[in-house]
Amino acid sequence: MTKIYKYRLIIILLIMVGLMGAVRWSYRNYPWEKVEVEVPSAPLLTPTSAPTIDADYPLWKLLPYQGIGFVVDRYVEPLTLTVTVKGVDKKIVEKEIVKWFKENKVATDSHKLIFNTQSP
Repeated sequence: MTKIYKYRLIIILLIMVGLMGAVRWSYRNYPWEKVEVEVPSAPLLTPTSAPTIDADYPLWKLLPYQGIGFVVDRYVEPLTLTVTVKGVDKKIVEKEIVKWFKENKVATDSHKLIFNTQSP
């Protein structure tokens, strides 16, 4: 009896193998019904062009741009920049911004500037 108890796991596994074999034997000639499964086709990946942020926002990587008495903050709309001016004449600030446009090869008439004046 102690030898059987010693090999109980192997005996249980052999019984399970026997049951599985009997089930397989009983279904060996079973006429299985074929079911057609429609596999959705994956869309073909085509190369696309990246969105052109630089066309409408050519200076966005360089923002915020600071000068003496002013800061070019951000784009409000495409090709529209906000400029915060602190105690400096707008004409001087506008000349500095045009100079910055030329340095970065951006057309000077392409952008609209919105000035916000702050008291010093």
